[in-house]
Amino acid sequence: MSFPNKFTSFDKSILAKISMLIIDEENSISLSELIEIRLDKFEDISEFMLALDILYVLGKVELDENQGMINYVN
Repeated sequence: MSFPNKFTSFDKSILAKISMLIIDEENSISLSELIEIRLDKFEDISEFMLALDILYVLGKVELDENQGMINYVN
């Protein structure tokens, strides 16, 4: 669960895993459904949430708190 450096290769870093949270054919998805279909790609839930946080900070996803939906931003 780290960023690439001389000890952690890019493919084992969190930056390589953020692409696993982007579902191309969807404009939005519920958080529970995203966890269900993608959590197995991560070591644990904290790594999953870190990747989701990075996408949020980069402006690639928005959270609709009322509906519990993640909206993908183009």
